[in-house]
Amino acid sequence: QIVELAAVVRAFQLFSDRAINLVTDSAYVAGIVQRAEHSALKNLTHPLLYPLLLQLILLLNARKFPYFVLHIRSHTSLPGFLTQGNRQADLLTLTVNVLPNIFEQARIHHSFFHTNLRGLKRQFNLSTQQAADIISACPDCQQSSITSNSLGTLPRGLQSLEIWQTDVTHFSEFGRQKFIHVSIDTFSGAIYASCHTGETAKDVKRHFLKAFASLGIPKQIKTDNGPAYTSRFLQSFFNDWGITHITGIPYSPTGQAIVERAHHTLKNILQKQKGG
Repeated sequence: QIVELAAVVRAFQLFSDRAINLVTDSAYVAGIVQRAEHSALKNLTHPLLYPLLLQLILLLNARKFPYFVLHIRSHTSLPGFLTQGNRQADLLTLTVNVLPNIFEQARIHHSFFHTNLRGLKRQFNLSTQQAADIISACPDCQQSSITSNSLGTLPRGLQSLEIWQTDVTHFSEFGRQKFIHVSIDTFSGAIYASCHTGETAKDVKRHFLKAFASLGIPKQIKTDNGPAYTSRFLQSFFNDWGITHITGIPYSPTGQAIVERAHHTLKNILQKQKGG
């Protein structure tokens, strides 16, 4: 994976003056490239991985021409110029053997993206115990309690962008923009939060448009029965985007438990950032 990441960095260096299509059989590398632009990189102990990731982020942030990343399956017998090109690239890397084992790949991946337990199991075919060990050994996850997003018995999506939960929390230190609208993907645990001056239907719509641009468009969104969420204005918005809107049981404290835990995580992080 490190060899493929180095090849991707080299490709962006060589073709910085034109648009490029990048095809790789590494889901790990494809995922990094898709998420790297404008990312914040923490210090990593791996002597090869950190400088490559730093180079990639700098190259993408400075890039003026578009690029497209495509992941294809490796070692497939299907015909086509994409698989033929992939076989040729594989032949050029046969003499290099620096691929870490699956557990190490998952650990490195988690140190960068902080994927939750279910995501690690699914992507790297790990046991529940192996995935839990990786998360338990991550100092950032332990400080921020991010692992709590993977717990609970509420209905969740079976894949990303299937079911979101959305709610509003308040953070008085933000002044007029103290209303923090939060959406969480119930499968991946990905969180999107945006600050607004209110919690009206128009504020909710603005939040969703920003969340769609960042995370994608979900099939279903679950909220409480607040007037903004049940308004005709927002129902029309959901219909335009083809999104199914469901609400929880009125006055039920557990109906929005997943996003409530996301509120807790978010406020913990904000308190730590301000030194509180």
